[in-house]
Amino acid sequence: MAEEQKQFMEITEDVKALMYQTWLPALMTTVLEVVKELPREHRETILTKMCTTCEEMAMAGAVGIQPGMSWDDYLKYLKEAVSPIGPWTIKQDGDVFDLVYDSSIGPDGKPRCHCPLLQLGLITEAIPFCCDSGARLAAKMIAAATNKPIDKTEVIDSPSRTGAPVCHYRVCVKS
Repeated sequence: MAEEQKQFMEITEDVKALMYQTWLPALMTTVLEVVKELPREHRETILTKMCTTCEEMAMAGAVGIQPGMSWDDYLKYLKEAVSPIGPWTIKQDGDVFDLVYDSSIGPDGKPRCHCPLLQLGLITEAIPFCCDSGARLAAKMIAAATNKPIDKTEVIDSPSRTGAPVCHYRVCVKS
């Protein structure tokens, strides 16, 4: 009976918090350090799958346009979103959209990208490869809001690639 009780004991909230705040970040950092050492093809496959999941999660609730929301309402929603969700600014020139995420400032006083792994402290260093995921997310945001297919996306600036104080993505839609 005592053995059964040990097996089914719930983890206390303070132990869970400790696990989320220390163990999980240490584990993620270790996994991603090993991923960095993999051959490029394998490393990029793993990071792309991880980043795609992140994009889908963001579109599901954080930055995706909500049903019935107008373009102006969407722009306002993104502009007023608090860190780490936003704020975002979108400027349009014809079929070209520039999306700028106002980066938060890290404890070191430097801008930080909007990667949730970094924002939550699950990793200690940005992964520049994942900036492409930010550009894909920007494209998904524009495609969903405009109902237009995407022609091209690119990373213009980011803290981890260029040292810029913003994440800036350019999205071109097909006419």
